[in-house]
Amino acid sequence: MGEILLESEGGPTSGGDPAPSDDWNLSLKILPLTYDLHQKHGLRHNDYQRYRGYCARRIARVRQAVKLVQGEKRKYTAKPVTLTTVRALGGEPKTLEIPLMTTERAWAYAMQLKFEMNSEPRKKYHMISRLRKATQEAAALESLIMSAPGADARTKLEAQAYHAWIRGTYLFERQDWPAAMDALTLARTIYEKLSLALNEDEASLYQQRMADIVPSLRFCAYNSGDQIAKRDLLQMRGGPGGLGTHVEELINQTREEQAATLQSVTWRQRQMAVKHEKVRLFLLREQEFAQELQKNADSVDGQVEAYESLLMDCKDAIQVLRDELLEDPNFRQRQQTHEGPVSASHFLYTYLLFMKSTRTIERNLVMLTQMRDVLDGRQPQPAKPVKPQDLIRLYETIIQHLTDMPLLAGLEEDLAFKHEIEAQVVFYQAWRCFFIALSFLSAQKWPEAMALFQRATHHAQKAQANQNLESALRSEVGELVAAIESRQFMAHANSILDSEEVAQDASQADSENLTALVDRLDAYYEDPQLLKGKPNLVDFPPNFAPIPCKPLFFDLARERLEFPNLNDRLATPSGGQQAGGASGGWLGGWLGWGGKK
Repeated sequence: MGEILLESEGGPTSGGDPAPSDDWNLSLKILPLTYDLHQKHGLRHNDYQRYRGYCARRIARVRQAVKLVQGEKRKYTAKPVTLTTVRALGGEPKTLEIPLMTTERAWAYAMQLKFEMNSEPRKKYHMISRLRKATQEAAALESLIMSAPGADARTKLEAQAYHAWIRGTYLFERQDWPAAMDALTLARTIYEKLSLALNEDEASLYQQRMADIVPSLRFCAYNSGDQIAKRDLLQMRGGPGGLGTHVEELINQTREEQAATLQSVTWRQRQMAVKHEKVRLFLLREQEFAQELQKNADSVDGQVEAYESLLMDCKDAIQVLRDELLEDPNFRQRQQTHEGPVSASHFLYTYLLFMKSTRTIERNLVMLTQMRDVLDGRQPQPAKPVKPQDLIRLYETIIQHLTDMPLLAGLEEDLAFKHEIEAQVVFYQAWRCFFIALSFLSAQKWPEAMALFQRATHHAQKAQANQNLESALRSEVGELVAAIESRQFMAHANSILDSEEVAQDASQADSENLTALVDRLDAYYEDPQLLKGKPNLVDFPPNFAPIPCKPLFFDLARERLEFPNLNDRLATPSGGQQAGGASGGWLGGWLGWGGKK
Protein backbone atom coordinates (compact mmCIF):
# COMPACT_ATOMS: atom_id res chain seq x y z
CA MET A 1 0.00 0.00 0.00
CA GLY A 2 1.66 3.20 -1.17
CA GLU A 3 2.51 6.03 1.14
CA ILE A 4 2.08 8.75 -1.52
CA LEU A 5 -0.40 9.25 -4.33
CA LEU A 6 0.43 11.61 -7.14
CA GLU A 7 -3.23 12.42 -7.66
CA SER A 8 -5.98 12.51 -5.07
CA GLU A 9 -9.63 13.30 -5.20
CA GLY A 10 -9.86 14.49 -1.63
CA GLY A 11 -7.93 15.61 1.41
CA PRO A 12 -8.10 15.14 5.13
CA THR A 13 -10.56 18.00 5.58
CA SER A 14 -14.28 17.80 5.14
CA GLY A 15 -15.93 19.13 2.05
CA GLY A 16 -17.42 22.06 3.95
CA ASP A 17 -14.05 23.50 5.04
CA PRO A 18 -12.79 26.44 3.02
CA ALA A 19 -9.74 25.76 0.86
CA PRO A 20 -6.63 27.30 2.37
CA SER A 21 -4.62 29.81 0.44
CA ASP A 22 -1.57 28.73 -1.58
CA ASP A 23 0.45 31.60 -0.18
CA TRP A 24 2.99 29.43 1.70
CA ASN A 25 6.68 28.65 1.40
CA LEU A 26 7.93 25.05 1.15
CA SER A 27 11.63 24.52 1.72
CA LEU A 28 13.40 21.20 2.36
CA LYS A 29 17.18 20.73 2.20
CA ILE A 30 17.13 17.04 1.42
CA LEU A 31 20.84 16.20 1.23
CA PRO A 32 21.93 18.14 4.37
CA LEU A 33 18.98 16.72 6.31
CA THR A 34 19.56 13.09 5.28
CA TYR A 35 23.33 13.36 5.79
CA ASP A 36 22.84 14.67 9.31
CA LEU A 37 20.39 11.86 10.11
CA HIS A 38 22.79 9.26 8.68
CA GLN A 39 25.57 10.45 10.95
CA LYS A 40 23.42 10.56 14.07
CA HIS A 41 21.41 7.37 13.74
CA GLY A 42 23.65 4.46 12.83
CA LEU A 43 25.05 4.88 9.33
CA ARG A 44 28.36 6.10 10.67
CA HIS A 45 28.87 2.41 11.53
CA ASN A 46 26.77 0.99 8.65
CA ASP A 47 23.95 0.06 11.04
CA TYR A 48 21.12 0.27 8.52
CA GLN A 49 18.66 -1.59 10.74
CA ARG A 50 18.95 1.07 13.43
CA TYR A 51 18.45 3.84 10.86
CA ARG A 52 15.42 2.08 9.37
CA GLY A 53 13.81 1.93 12.82
CA TYR A 54 14.51 5.61 13.34
CA CYS A 55 12.84 6.48 10.01
CA ALA A 56 9.70 4.58 10.99
CA ARG A 57 9.52 6.36 14.35
CA ARG A 58 10.11 9.77 12.77
CA ILE A 59 7.29 9.17 10.26
CA ALA A 60 4.91 8.42 13.13
CA ARG A 61 6.00 11.53 15.05
CA VAL A 62 5.65 13.83 12.05
CA ARG A 63 2.21 12.44 11.19
CA GLN A 64 1.09 13.01 14.75
CA ALA A 65 2.54 16.53 14.75
CA VAL A 66 0.74 17.56 11.56
CA LYS A 67 -2.42 15.64 12.58
CA LEU A 68 -2.26 13.22 9.70
CA VAL A 69 -2.37 9.96 11.67
CA GLN A 70 -3.49 6.96 9.61
CA GLY A 71 -6.41 5.52 11.52
CA GLU A 72 -7.87 5.57 15.00
CA LYS A 73 -7.41 2.77 17.49
CA ARG A 74 -7.73 -0.52 15.55
CA LYS A 75 -9.13 0.90 12.32
CA TYR A 76 -6.60 1.84 9.67
CA THR A 77 -7.36 4.68 7.31
CA ALA A 78 -4.79 5.54 4.67
CA LYS A 79 -3.94 9.23 4.51
CA PRO A 80 -1.36 9.67 1.74
CA VAL A 81 0.56 12.90 1.34
CA THR A 82 -0.66 14.67 -1.78
CA LEU A 83 -0.75 18.22 -3.04
CA THR A 84 -4.32 18.49 -1.74
CA THR A 85 -3.14 17.29 1.68
CA VAL A 86 -0.34 19.86 1.77
CA ARG A 87 -2.78 22.60 0.75
CA ALA A 88 -5.24 21.49 3.43
CA LEU A 89 -2.51 21.61 6.08
CA GLY A 90 -1.62 25.17 5.11
CA GLY A 91 1.68 24.34 3.41
CA GLU A 92 3.30 22.89 6.54
CA PRO A 93 6.95 22.16 5.53
CA LYS A 94 7.13 19.18 7.89
CA THR A 95 4.62 17.42 5.65
CA LEU A 96 7.36 16.88 3.05
CA GLU A 97 9.37 14.89 5.59
CA ILE A 98 6.81 12.08 5.50
CA PRO A 99 7.54 10.96 1.89
CA LEU A 100 11.24 11.67 2.38
CA MET A 101 11.49 9.45 5.47
CA THR A 102 9.40 6.79 3.69
CA THR A 103 11.97 6.75 0.89
CA GLU A 104 14.85 6.63 3.38
CA ARG A 105 13.23 3.75 5.24
CA ALA A 106 12.87 1.66 2.08
CA TRP A 107 16.43 2.53 0.98
CA ALA A 108 17.89 1.63 4.41
CA TYR A 109 16.07 -1.71 4.36
CA ALA A 110 17.52 -2.44 0.91
CA MET A 111 21.06 -1.62 2.09
CA GLN A 112 20.58 -3.87 5.12
CA LEU A 113 19.53 -6.72 2.83
CA LYS A 114 22.52 -6.03 0.59
CA PHE A 115 24.87 -6.69 3.49
CA GLU A 116 22.98 -9.84 4.44
CA MET A 117 22.67 -11.32 0.95
CA ASN A 118 26.33 -12.45 0.97
CA SER A 119 25.24 -15.39 3.10
CA GLU A 120 21.63 -15.58 1.85
CA PRO A 121 21.44 -14.99 -1.91
CA ARG A 122 17.63 -15.06 -1.93
CA LYS A 123 17.59 -11.68 -0.17
CA LYS A 124 18.83 -10.05 -3.36
CA TYR A 125 15.30 -10.13 -4.81
CA HIS A 126 13.90 -8.57 -1.63
CA MET A 127 16.60 -5.88 -1.79
CA ILE A 128 15.67 -5.00 -5.39
CA SER A 129 12.01 -4.87 -4.36
CA ARG A 130 12.80 -2.40 -1.57
CA LEU A 131 14.86 -0.24 -3.93
CA ARG A 132 11.94 -0.24 -6.38
CA LYS A 133 9.74 0.96 -3.51
CA ALA A 134 12.26 3.69 -2.63
CA THR A 135 12.38 4.79 -6.28
CA GLN A 136 8.61 5.08 -6.42
CA GLU A 137 8.49 7.11 -3.21
CA ALA A 138 11.31 9.39 -4.41
CA ALA A 139 9.52 9.95 -7.73
CA ALA A 140 6.33 10.85 -5.88
CA LEU A 141 8.26 13.26 -3.65
CA GLU A 142 9.81 14.94 -6.68
CA SER A 143 6.41 15.24 -8.39
CA LEU A 144 4.86 16.69 -5.24
CA ILE A 145 7.58 19.32 -4.82
CA MET A 146 7.64 20.24 -8.50
CA SER A 147 3.88 20.76 -8.54
CA ALA A 148 3.72 22.63 -5.23
CA PRO A 149 3.42 26.39 -5.91
CA GLY A 150 5.25 27.32 -2.72
CA ALA A 151 8.42 25.20 -3.25
CA ASP A 152 11.62 27.18 -3.80
CA ALA A 153 14.16 26.50 -6.56
CA ARG A 154 16.71 24.79 -4.32
CA THR A 155 14.12 22.39 -2.96
CA LYS A 156 13.10 21.42 -6.49
CA LEU A 157 16.73 20.79 -7.51
CA GLU A 158 17.32 18.77 -4.36
CA ALA A 159 14.26 16.62 -5.11
CA GLN A 160 15.36 16.01 -8.71
CA ALA A 161 18.89 15.03 -7.67
CA TYR A 162 17.66 12.81 -4.84
CA HIS A 163 15.22 10.98 -7.13
CA ALA A 164 17.94 10.53 -9.78
CA TRP A 165 20.37 9.12 -7.20
CA ILE A 166 17.82 6.65 -5.75
CA ARG A 167 16.77 5.58 -9.24
CA GLY A 168 20.39 5.17 -10.33
CA THR A 169 21.07 2.98 -7.30
CA TYR A 170 18.07 0.82 -8.14
CA LEU A 171 19.07 0.42 -11.80
CA PHE A 172 22.67 -0.25 -10.73
CA GLU A 173 21.59 -3.23 -8.63
CA ARG A 174 19.45 -4.45 -11.53
CA GLN A 175 22.62 -4.21 -13.71
CA ASP A 176 20.90 -1.93 -16.20
CA TRP A 177 24.18 -0.13 -16.84
CA PRO A 178 23.21 2.50 -19.48
CA ALA A 179 20.06 3.61 -17.63
CA ALA A 180 21.89 3.62 -14.27
CA MET A 181 24.69 5.67 -15.81
CA ASP A 182 22.21 8.25 -17.16
CA ALA A 183 20.44 8.58 -13.79
CA LEU A 184 23.66 8.87 -11.79
CA THR A 185 25.09 11.37 -14.27
CA LEU A 186 21.98 13.52 -13.85
CA ALA A 187 22.32 13.39 -10.05
CA ARG A 188 26.01 14.27 -10.22
CA THR A 189 25.34 17.20 -12.57
CA ILE A 190 22.66 18.68 -10.32
CA TYR A 191 24.82 18.30 -7.23
CA GLU A 192 27.71 19.95 -9.06
CA LYS A 193 25.52 22.93 -9.99
CA LEU A 194 24.28 23.23 -6.42
CA SER A 195 27.83 23.14 -5.03
CA LEU A 196 28.81 26.05 -7.29
CA ALA A 197 25.82 28.12 -6.16
CA LEU A 198 26.29 27.61 -2.40
CA ASN A 199 28.90 28.78 0.06
CA GLU A 200 32.00 26.78 0.82
CA ASP A 201 30.68 25.09 3.97
CA GLU A 202 27.54 23.79 2.31
CA ALA A 203 29.27 22.97 -1.00
CA SER A 204 31.61 20.44 0.67
CA LEU A 205 28.67 18.13 1.40
CA TYR A 206 27.53 18.12 -2.23
CA GLN A 207 31.10 17.54 -3.43
CA GLN A 208 31.32 14.53 -1.17
CA ARG A 209 28.13 13.08 -2.68
CA MET A 210 29.61 13.67 -6.16
CA ALA A 211 32.74 11.77 -5.15
CA ASP A 212 30.58 8.87 -3.93
CA ILE A 213 28.78 8.72 -7.29
CA VAL A 214 31.97 8.64 -9.41
CA PRO A 215 32.94 4.98 -8.69
CA SER A 216 29.47 3.81 -9.66
CA LEU A 217 29.68 5.78 -12.91
CA ARG A 218 33.02 4.20 -13.74
CA PHE A 219 31.63 0.79 -12.95
CA CYS A 220 28.69 1.37 -15.29
CA ALA A 221 31.01 2.65 -18.01
CA TYR A 222 33.21 -0.40 -17.62
CA ASN A 223 30.31 -2.78 -18.05
CA SER A 224 29.17 -0.74 -21.03
CA GLY A 225 32.48 -1.53 -22.76
CA ASP A 226 34.33 1.77 -22.26
CA GLN A 227 38.10 1.08 -22.45
CA ILE A 228 38.98 4.35 -20.70
CA ALA A 229 36.75 3.32 -17.82
CA LYS A 230 38.68 0.06 -17.53
CA ARG A 231 41.87 1.98 -16.82
CA ASP A 232 40.05 4.24 -14.38
CA LEU A 233 38.60 1.22 -12.60
CA LEU A 234 42.08 0.02 -11.64
CA GLN A 235 42.53 3.22 -9.62
CA MET A 236 39.42 2.52 -7.51
CA ARG A 237 41.22 0.12 -5.14
CA GLY A 238 41.04 1.56 -1.65
CA GLY A 239 38.45 4.17 -2.69
CA PRO A 240 34.99 4.63 -1.20
CA GLY A 241 32.94 1.49 -0.81
CA GLY A 242 29.46 0.66 -1.94
CA LEU A 243 30.22 -1.55 -4.96
CA GLY A 244 30.61 -4.78 -3.03
CA THR A 245 32.84 -7.49 -4.45
CA HIS A 246 32.10 -6.62 -8.09
CA VAL A 247 34.93 -4.08 -8.27
CA GLU A 248 37.53 -6.59 -7.09
CA GLU A 249 36.30 -9.14 -9.59
CA LEU A 250 36.47 -6.68 -12.47
CA ILE A 251 39.88 -5.43 -11.39
CA ASN A 252 41.15 -8.99 -11.49
CA GLN A 253 39.55 -9.56 -14.91
CA THR A 254 41.11 -6.41 -16.32
CA ARG A 255 44.52 -7.30 -14.99
CA GLU A 256 44.22 -10.79 -16.43
CA GLU A 257 43.52 -9.25 -19.83
CA GLN A 258 46.60 -7.04 -19.51
CA ALA A 259 48.71 -9.90 -18.17
CA ALA A 260 48.28 -11.77 -21.42
CA THR A 261 50.57 -9.17 -23.03
CA LEU A 262 53.31 -9.44 -20.34
CA GLN A 263 55.57 -12.24 -21.54
CA SER A 264 58.99 -11.28 -20.14
CA VAL A 265 60.74 -8.93 -17.74
CA THR A 266 64.28 -7.50 -17.82
CA TRP A 267 66.36 -6.94 -14.69
CA ARG A 268 70.10 -6.32 -14.31
CA GLN A 269 70.67 -6.76 -18.04
CA ARG A 270 69.02 -10.16 -18.11
CA GLN A 271 65.69 -11.05 -19.68
CA MET A 272 63.42 -13.62 -18.01
CA ALA A 273 60.28 -15.24 -19.35
CA VAL A 274 57.10 -14.93 -17.25
CA LYS A 275 54.89 -17.99 -17.50
CA HIS A 276 52.74 -18.04 -14.37
CA GLU A 277 49.62 -15.92 -14.17
CA LYS A 278 50.13 -14.97 -10.51
CA VAL A 279 53.64 -13.75 -11.29
CA ARG A 280 52.31 -11.68 -14.22
CA LEU A 281 49.57 -10.15 -12.09
CA PHE A 282 52.02 -9.22 -9.37
CA LEU A 283 54.44 -7.61 -11.85
CA LEU A 284 51.60 -5.62 -13.38
CA ARG A 285 50.51 -4.36 -10.00
CA GLU A 286 54.09 -3.57 -9.09
CA GLN A 287 54.36 -1.37 -12.18
CA GLU A 288 51.21 0.53 -11.15
CA PHE A 289 52.13 0.67 -7.46
CA ALA A 290 53.49 4.22 -7.66
CA GLN A 291 50.04 5.48 -8.65
CA GLU A 292 48.49 3.48 -5.81
CA LEU A 293 50.86 5.13 -3.33
CA GLN A 294 50.11 8.55 -4.76
CA LYS A 295 46.45 8.13 -3.84
CA ASN A 296 47.45 7.54 -0.19
CA ALA A 297 50.16 10.22 -0.08
CA ASP A 298 48.49 11.99 2.86
CA SER A 299 47.88 8.85 4.93
CA VAL A 300 50.69 6.80 6.43
CA ASP A 301 48.27 4.05 7.39
CA GLY A 302 46.99 3.92 3.83
CA GLN A 303 50.52 3.59 2.46
CA VAL A 304 51.39 0.82 4.91
CA GLU A 305 48.18 -1.01 4.03
CA ALA A 306 49.03 -0.73 0.31
CA TYR A 307 52.51 -2.14 0.95
CA GLU A 308 51.05 -5.02 2.96
CA SER A 309 48.65 -5.88 0.16
CA LEU A 310 51.45 -5.79 -2.43
CA LEU A 311 53.68 -7.99 -0.26
CA MET A 312 50.92 -10.56 0.05
CA ASP A 313 50.68 -10.74 -3.75
CA CYS A 314 54.48 -11.02 -3.91
CA LYS A 315 54.51 -13.93 -1.46
CA ASP A 316 51.90 -15.76 -3.53
CA ALA A 317 53.94 -15.27 -6.70
CA ILE A 318 57.12 -16.47 -4.97
CA GLN A 319 55.38 -19.56 -3.64
CA VAL A 320 54.01 -20.52 -7.08
CA LEU A 321 57.41 -20.14 -8.72
CA ARG A 322 59.20 -21.97 -5.92
CA ASP A 323 56.82 -24.95 -6.16
CA GLU A 324 57.78 -25.31 -9.81
CA LEU A 325 61.52 -24.84 -9.25
CA LEU A 326 61.65 -27.47 -6.50
CA GLU A 327 61.05 -30.09 -9.18
CA ASP A 328 64.24 -28.98 -10.96
CA PRO A 329 67.34 -30.82 -9.61
CA ASN A 330 69.62 -28.02 -10.82
CA PHE A 331 67.72 -25.53 -8.64
CA ARG A 332 68.05 -27.74 -5.57
CA GLN A 333 71.76 -28.28 -6.16
CA ARG A 334 72.35 -24.55 -6.74
CA GLN A 335 70.54 -23.72 -3.50
CA GLN A 336 72.77 -26.11 -1.54
CA THR A 337 76.20 -25.42 -3.10
CA HIS A 338 75.72 -21.73 -4.05
CA GLU A 339 77.84 -22.41 -7.10
CA GLY A 340 77.14 -22.94 -10.76
CA PRO A 341 74.95 -21.25 -13.40
CA VAL A 342 71.56 -19.72 -12.60
CA SER A 343 68.70 -20.47 -14.97
CA ALA A 344 66.26 -17.84 -16.19
CA SER A 345 63.47 -19.16 -13.96
CA HIS A 346 65.82 -19.22 -10.99
CA PHE A 347 66.90 -15.64 -11.68
CA LEU A 348 63.22 -14.62 -11.89
CA TYR A 349 62.83 -16.19 -8.44
CA THR A 350 65.78 -14.07 -7.27
CA TYR A 351 64.12 -10.98 -8.74
CA LEU A 352 60.89 -11.66 -6.83
CA LEU A 353 62.84 -12.12 -3.58
CA PHE A 354 64.66 -8.86 -4.29
CA MET A 355 61.34 -7.07 -4.85
CA LYS A 356 59.97 -8.49 -1.62
CA SER A 357 62.97 -7.21 0.37
CA THR A 358 62.89 -3.85 -1.39
CA ARG A 359 59.19 -3.24 -0.73
CA THR A 360 59.59 -4.38 2.88
CA ILE A 361 62.37 -1.84 3.37
CA GLU A 362 60.24 0.90 1.79
CA ARG A 363 57.34 0.04 4.08
CA ASN A 364 59.60 0.21 7.14
CA LEU A 365 61.00 3.56 6.01
CA VAL A 366 57.48 4.98 5.75
CA MET A 367 56.80 3.85 9.31
CA LEU A 368 60.18 5.15 10.50
CA THR A 369 59.56 8.59 9.03
CA GLN A 370 56.35 8.92 11.02
CA MET A 371 57.96 7.59 14.23
CA ARG A 372 60.89 9.98 13.95
CA ASP A 373 58.51 12.91 13.53
CA VAL A 374 56.71 11.80 16.69
CA LEU A 375 59.96 11.53 18.68
CA ASP A 376 61.13 14.94 17.41
CA GLY A 377 57.81 16.53 18.42
CA ARG A 378 56.66 17.35 14.88
CA GLN A 379 53.64 15.06 15.31
CA PRO A 380 51.57 14.28 18.42
CA GLN A 381 52.01 11.01 20.26
CA PRO A 382 49.53 8.31 19.16
CA ALA A 383 47.50 6.17 21.55
CA LYS A 384 50.44 3.78 21.83
CA PRO A 385 53.52 5.89 22.69
CA VAL A 386 56.48 5.62 20.32
CA LYS A 387 59.76 4.55 21.93
CA PRO A 388 63.30 4.36 20.49
CA GLN A 389 63.12 0.56 20.84
CA ASP A 390 60.38 0.48 18.19
CA LEU A 391 62.65 2.15 15.66
CA ILE A 392 65.56 -0.13 16.55
CA ARG A 393 63.57 -3.21 15.54
CA LEU A 394 62.62 -1.69 12.19
CA TYR A 395 66.21 -0.72 11.45
CA GLU A 396 67.37 -4.22 12.33
CA THR A 397 64.84 -5.63 9.84
CA ILE A 398 66.14 -3.28 7.14
CA ILE A 399 69.77 -4.26 7.82
CA GLN A 400 68.86 -7.95 7.72
CA HIS A 401 67.14 -7.63 4.34
CA LEU A 402 70.05 -5.65 2.92
CA THR A 403 72.53 -8.23 4.20
CA ASP A 404 70.59 -11.04 2.52
CA MET A 405 70.38 -9.35 -0.87
CA PRO A 406 73.98 -9.97 -2.08
CA LEU A 407 73.58 -13.65 -1.13
CA LEU A 408 70.74 -14.21 -3.61
CA ALA A 409 71.42 -16.60 -6.48
CA GLY A 410 72.97 -14.79 -9.43
CA LEU A 411 74.06 -11.74 -7.40
CA GLU A 412 77.04 -13.20 -5.54
CA GLU A 413 79.58 -11.99 -8.10
CA ASP A 414 78.01 -8.59 -8.76
CA LEU A 415 80.60 -6.40 -7.04
CA ALA A 416 78.92 -3.09 -7.88
CA PHE A 417 75.66 -4.26 -6.32
CA LYS A 418 77.54 -5.58 -3.30
CA HIS A 419 79.35 -2.27 -2.69
CA GLU A 420 76.09 -0.35 -3.04
CA ILE A 421 74.38 -2.57 -0.46
CA GLU A 422 77.34 -2.31 1.92
CA ALA A 423 77.11 1.50 1.82
CA GLN A 424 73.43 1.34 2.71
CA VAL A 425 74.09 -1.13 5.54
CA VAL A 426 76.62 1.25 7.12
CA PHE A 427 74.16 4.13 6.77
CA TYR A 428 71.35 2.27 8.51
CA GLN A 429 73.73 0.95 11.16
CA ALA A 430 74.48 4.58 12.05
CA TRP A 431 70.76 5.26 12.56
CA ARG A 432 70.38 2.05 14.54
CA CYS A 433 73.26 2.98 16.90
CA PHE A 434 71.75 6.44 17.30
CA PHE A 435 68.41 5.10 18.51
CA ILE A 436 70.06 2.50 20.75
CA ALA A 437 71.95 5.40 22.33
CA LEU A 438 68.65 7.25 22.77
CA SER A 439 67.22 4.25 24.59
CA PHE A 440 70.20 4.26 26.96
CA LEU A 441 69.82 8.02 27.30
CA SER A 442 66.20 7.62 28.41
CA ALA A 443 67.35 4.97 30.91
CA GLN A 444 69.98 7.46 32.26
CA LYS A 445 72.88 5.20 31.34
CA TRP A 446 75.18 8.02 30.33
CA PRO A 447 78.46 6.14 29.65
CA GLU A 448 76.75 3.57 27.42
CA ALA A 449 74.89 6.32 25.57
CA MET A 450 78.12 8.28 24.97
CA ALA A 451 79.87 5.18 23.63
CA LEU A 452 77.03 4.43 21.22
CA PHE A 453 76.86 8.05 20.07
CA GLN A 454 80.54 7.80 19.21
CA ARG A 455 79.90 4.55 17.34
CA ALA A 456 77.01 6.17 15.44
CA THR A 457 79.25 9.12 14.52
CA HIS A 458 81.88 6.69 13.21
CA HIS A 459 79.31 4.89 11.03
CA ALA A 460 77.86 8.19 9.77
CA GLN A 461 81.28 9.51 8.75
CA LYS A 462 82.08 6.22 7.06
CA ALA A 463 78.81 6.27 5.13
CA GLN A 464 79.31 9.90 4.09
CA ALA A 465 82.77 9.12 2.74
CA ASN A 466 81.46 6.17 0.70
CA GLN A 467 80.90 7.19 -2.92
CA ASN A 468 78.51 4.29 -3.52
CA LEU A 469 75.87 5.75 -1.18
CA GLU A 470 72.83 7.21 -2.90
CA SER A 471 72.54 10.99 -2.92
CA ALA A 472 69.15 10.85 -1.19
CA LEU A 473 70.65 8.93 1.73
CA ARG A 474 73.78 11.08 1.76
CA SER A 475 71.68 14.17 2.43
CA GLU A 476 70.33 12.53 5.61
CA VAL A 477 73.81 11.96 7.05
CA GLY A 478 74.21 15.64 7.96
CA GLU A 479 70.88 15.56 9.80
CA LEU A 480 72.01 12.46 11.68
CA VAL A 481 75.37 13.97 12.68
CA ALA A 482 73.67 17.13 14.00
CA ALA A 483 71.23 15.03 16.04
CA ILE A 484 74.11 12.97 17.46
CA GLU A 485 76.09 16.04 18.55
CA SER A 486 73.19 17.61 20.44
CA ARG A 487 72.35 14.40 22.29
CA GLN A 488 76.02 13.58 22.92
CA PHE A 489 76.62 16.85 24.74
CA MET A 490 73.55 16.17 26.85
CA ALA A 491 74.81 12.70 27.76
CA HIS A 492 78.28 14.07 28.59
CA ALA A 493 76.92 16.78 30.90
CA ASN A 494 74.60 14.37 32.68
CA SER A 495 77.45 11.88 33.05
CA ILE A 496 79.62 14.46 34.84
CA LEU A 497 76.80 15.49 37.18
CA ASP A 498 75.91 11.89 37.85
CA SER A 499 79.52 10.91 38.61
CA GLU A 500 79.84 13.72 41.18
CA GLU A 501 76.61 12.72 42.86
CA VAL A 502 77.64 9.09 42.86
CA ALA A 503 81.04 9.91 44.40
CA GLN A 504 79.39 11.98 47.11
CA ASP A 505 76.83 9.32 47.83
CA ALA A 506 79.50 6.63 47.84
CA SER A 507 81.69 8.47 50.36
CA GLN A 508 78.69 9.04 52.60
CA ALA A 509 77.63 5.44 52.25
CA ASP A 510 81.14 4.20 53.04
CA SER A 511 81.30 6.30 56.18
CA GLU A 512 77.93 5.01 57.24
CA ASN A 513 78.83 1.44 56.40
CA LEU A 514 81.96 1.61 58.60
CA THR A 515 79.85 2.65 61.57
CA ALA A 516 78.23 -0.20 63.46
CA LEU A 517 74.45 -0.25 63.71
CA VAL A 518 74.53 0.11 67.50
CA ASP A 519 76.41 3.42 67.12
CA ARG A 520 73.97 4.97 64.55
CA LEU A 521 70.56 4.06 65.88
CA ASP A 522 69.51 7.73 65.84
CA ALA A 523 70.17 8.10 62.06
CA TYR A 524 67.94 6.28 59.51
CA TYR A 525 69.88 4.69 56.70
CA GLU A 526 68.90 1.77 54.47
CA ASP A 527 71.98 -0.38 54.64
CA PRO A 528 71.72 -3.42 52.32
CA GLN A 529 74.70 -4.95 54.13
CA LEU A 530 72.46 -5.66 57.11
CA LEU A 531 70.60 -8.28 55.05
CA LYS A 532 73.74 -10.16 54.12
CA GLY A 533 75.68 -12.83 55.92
CA LYS A 534 77.88 -10.60 58.12
CA PRO A 535 75.98 -7.45 59.11
CA ASN A 536 77.89 -4.75 60.97
CA LEU A 537 75.82 -4.68 64.13
CA VAL A 538 78.46 -4.13 66.85
CA ASP A 539 82.23 -3.81 66.99
CA PHE A 540 83.79 -7.13 67.92
CA PRO A 541 86.11 -7.42 69.63
CA PRO A 542 85.20 -4.18 71.36
CA ASN A 543 87.73 -1.36 71.32
CA PHE A 544 89.84 -0.62 74.40
CA ALA A 545 88.53 2.12 76.62
CA PRO A 546 90.07 3.77 79.74
CA ILE A 547 88.48 2.70 83.05
CA PRO A 548 89.25 3.66 86.74
CA CYS A 549 92.07 1.51 88.25
CA LYS A 550 91.12 -0.99 91.03
CA PRO A 551 93.80 -1.00 93.95
CA LEU A 552 95.70 -4.22 94.64
CA PHE A 553 96.67 -5.08 98.27
CA PHE A 554 99.65 -7.34 98.97
CA ASP A 555 99.98 -8.99 102.51
CA LEU A 556 103.67 -8.27 103.22
CA ALA A 557 103.45 -7.77 107.05
CA ARG A 558 103.65 -11.53 107.70
CA GLU A 559 107.33 -11.45 106.89
CA ARG A 560 107.91 -8.95 109.70
CA LEU A 561 105.99 -10.72 112.46
CA GLU A 562 107.50 -13.07 115.10
CA PHE A 563 105.28 -15.99 115.96
CA PRO A 564 105.40 -17.73 119.42
CA ASN A 565 107.28 -21.01 119.86
CA LEU A 566 104.90 -23.94 119.95
CA ASN A 567 107.43 -26.69 120.45
CA ASP A 568 106.21 -27.39 123.95
CA ARG A 569 102.90 -28.30 122.52
CA LEU A 570 104.37 -30.99 120.34
CA ALA A 571 104.35 -34.67 121.73
CA THR A 572 107.71 -36.02 123.06
CA PRO A 573 109.02 -39.40 121.90
CA SER A 574 108.91 -40.96 125.50
CA GLY A 575 105.47 -39.97 125.99
CA GLY A 576 104.75 -41.71 122.85
CA GLN A 577 106.27 -44.92 123.97
CA GLN A 578 104.40 -44.87 127.27
CA ALA A 579 101.29 -44.40 125.56
CA GLY A 580 102.04 -47.32 123.28
CA GLY A 581 103.09 -49.60 126.24
CA ALA A 582 100.02 -48.83 128.11
CA SER A 583 98.03 -49.74 125.23
CA GLY A 584 99.96 -52.90 124.64
CA GLY A 585 99.79 -53.82 128.32
CA TRP A 586 96.13 -53.72 128.34
CA LEU A 587 95.94 -55.85 125.36
CA GLY A 588 98.59 -58.19 126.60
CA GLY A 589 97.00 -58.48 129.99
CA TRP A 590 93.81 -59.45 128.51
CA LEU A 591 95.43 -62.06 126.33
CA GLY A 592 97.69 -63.34 129.09
CA TRP A 593 100.96 -61.69 128.41
CA GLY A 594 102.50 -58.43 129.09
CA GLY A 595 101.82 -58.50 132.80
CA LYS A 596 104.18 -56.97 135.45
CA LYS A 597 106.96 -59.02 136.65
